Amino acid sequence: MRHGFKIGVEMGAETIRTRPLHQKIVIASKWHVEQWRGGRLIASRNEENICPDEFINHILDVILSGGTQVTDWYIALFSNDHAPVVGDTYASPGFTEATGYDETDRPIWSEGGVSNKSITNSASKASFTMDGTDPTIYGAALVSVATKGDTGGGGVLGPVAQFATGPLPVADEDVIKIYATVSGSDV
Repeated sequence: MRHGFKIGVEMGAETIRTRPLHQKIVIASKWHVEQWRGGRLIASRNEENICPDEFINHILDVILSGGTQVTDWYIALFSNDHAPVVGDTYASPGFTEATGYDETDRPIWSEGGVSNKSITNSASKASFTMDGTDPTIYGAALVSVATKGDTGGGGVLGPVAQFATGPLPVADEDVIKIYATVSGSDV
């Protein structure tokens, strides 16, 4: 009777170990800033950011813990040379907000919905008509409260961009237009 085995043949198995998958989610933003004077574009730049811990905690709270969603975001400018850090918060942003513009409130960040792991207001740029009281703009931030100059409780500080290409000198009646793109990636 044959059973398909040969005497003297060795059988073995090898375990192949693979590295465990370590996936990370990265949230980042890119900022496009335009400066208009007399109806002419005089400066344009692209900047990057830091996402403070407060923003990351807010995202996790809303998505995974039933936290309250912020439905409207606004863009704020700042007028001092502040390098954003992860510990900056809405109540203590580390920067001095530039309030020297004609608009009553901070311009709304009118995003166009999520597409390809990003969201932007590029189709509806935030616009600031400068009034000459803030001669230099050093950066911008996404915030959850419309009130210009507010740092009261309850707000959330989103991505913050210091202008790495240098401060932006502005004059009365200059128009600053900004769009920010917030993106996520898995690495």
